[in-house]
Amino acid sequence: MKIHERVKRGKKVWTVDCRINGKRQRSYFETKRTAEAYLKTIDKEPELSAWWAGLTLTDRFDLKAAFDIAKEDGFTLLAAAQNHAASGRGKTHLKKMTLAEAIGYSGIDRRWKNDPNAKTKSGFLGDKAMANLSVGSLNTLRSGLYNFMNFAGPDLQCTAVTAELIKSWLHAGGDKENNWKPTTQKHMSGHLRNFFNWCIRQNVISKDSNPVSQLEKINLEPFDPYVLNVDECRQILKLCHEEHAECLPLLVLNLFCGIRPSETRRLKTSKGRDCNFNWEDNEFVLKARQTKTKMRRYVEMSPNCLEWLKLQKFDLPIVNANHNWNKFLQSAKVELAYSDGWPHDCIRHSFCSYGLRSTDNAGKVTLQAGNTERVLFQHYLKLVNKADAKAFCNIFPEETLKPAA
Repeated sequence: MKIHERVKRGKKVWTVDCRINGKRQRSYFETKRTAEAYLKTIDKEPELSAWWAGLTLTDRFDLKAAFDIAKEDGFTLLAAAQNHAASGRGKTHLKKMTLAEAIGYSGIDRRWKNDPNAKTKSGFLGDKAMANLSVGSLNTLRSGLYNFMNFAGPDLQCTAVTAELIKSWLHAGGDKENNWKPTTQKHMSGHLRNFFNWCIRQNVISKDSNPVSQLEKINLEPFDPYVLNVDECRQILKLCHEEHAECLPLLVLNLFCGIRPSETRRLKTSKGRDCNFNWEDNEFVLKARQTKTKMRRYVEMSPNCLEWLKLQKFDLPIVNANHNWNKFLQSAKVELAYSDGWPHDCIRHSFCSYGLRSTDNAGKVTLQAGNTERVLFQHYLKLVNKADAKAFCNIFPEETLKPAA
């Protein structure tokens, strides 16, 4: 197949002589450039023929119908496809991006001294890291998204993710088939909703096409917090004092002040501006960066809290706090004979319940615990009686640690 320059009817043209489907064919072109472009398409004819042969009859009819419509209305089929890909944005076409590329990396994982998987920040996780998302939240987000990526495949295009695929992932319990409860399913779908909203902002998927939005809302059972009774509170205090003394300050602040376990680990007793404790006013202040809600909070220490803290000299933060706290909870579960595991956050729930009942001052308890009055009334109103609330406020070391007769 060659290009020849010829004169036809007194006008210079270029011809391409070739053989198509066993038949010789000569085509005429006004410019050499168009003749060369045509020749390149002829070279790909076997490939195109094989592709066409692989299409189903339905696909062929669809292509023919689309071609006829485009030709009748004066535009090409390629232009129609490109316009549809842009989904009306009018300026740019949607970016092609796989799940692995879109999810990306958050950079160095600070849980490792030398992170073997450290990579440059990129994608959704990189943007979240740049937005200064807390380490705990970033790790949780990364875990959920990587789980979905492993289930769906890292090379899957973001535009190919459907609501059906997400439902399959949720029902399967993730890539490890963990049989997730509705709470976990809702939590995981929230990660994906956040991720695909980012994809919309980045022109990766079209507006109003977040696949998570097509799922039915997951309704959860009403929250019913577990509250330790007064005797159980005494038991865990005694156990902690005798077998896990390094965790006693954390337990006391969690039980009698309602401070979250994660927040207790950020408190400091060192002198100077970094110290959280004001022993003259019997209170301490949680700085905004130390709280879950990122809001500064003053907490008053109750009389029994102060007495328990006086039992031993302590310095905060304690070394290896997470590990030591988990060891204490395992011992407490055995001590209280809880066969189904340690009730989630029951120590803090106990403070909220007893505090609300003993003071009838939702504002004060809310300030201490760092939540809202709506949450306080919705979850903790009248879970305990007045007598037990009074007994809780009178749990002092003298009575609790006295040897049994």
